[in-house]
Amino acid sequence: MNIGVIGSGKVGRALGAWLAQAGYPVLFSARDRSHADAAAKDSGCGALAMDTTAVVQRADIVLLALPFTEINSALEPVREHLSGKILVDVTNPITSDHRALSIGHTDSGAEEIAQQFPTANVVKAFNAVFAEVYASQRAKIDGRTITIFYAGVEPQSKASVHTIIAALGFDPVDAGPLENARYLEPLSLLNIRLGRVLGFGTQIGFSLLR
Repeated sequence: MNIGVIGSGKVGRALGAWLAQAGYPVLFSARDRSHADAAAKDSGCGALAMDTTAVVQRADIVLLALPFTEINSALEPVREHLSGKILVDVTNPITSDHRALSIGHTDSGAEEIAQQFPTANVVKAFNAVFAEVYASQRAKIDGRTITIFYAGVEPQSKASVHTIIAALGFDPVDAGPLENARYLEPLSLLNIRLGRVLGFGTQIGFSLLR
């Protein structure tokens, strides 16, 4: 299963590197090709850098790890290649000051992506964990496994995302249909407030006990 990562910032680089270490062929792209080259080199394990068109064509799962405001401009040129592709929305529609969501309550960023690119299968996941956790490649904190919630419509796409979440050692929890991204995106804002404002730090995570 080839995994593409569009966006080579902190989250994209960390997730891509971890997935490469877990044995997945990983393909990076970025607006600045040098960033993708650096991400692939740092990840090792045969990770490659290429343009976004090649990533979308070759990948079975594509992680959207770029700012939410840049998704449309990144995907519009490759629209014809998105049919049936699994797009994992790692983003959050957060304002530039990181104090609020720009979309919420009756809509979500993930739903907007699905509306803009209806031939793709959008799954919300990986959006409420700090990049520092992904960079540490530890899915447990003090012996407790971090939960990664995911939401989507198409069952096989959700099953594939469940598989890669579990492969990293996280606790995958099906949070229902894509509209429930309306509740997963605010969870990311709570994570930011707890970690960066209230002093809990970036090595934190949520765990669903059941």
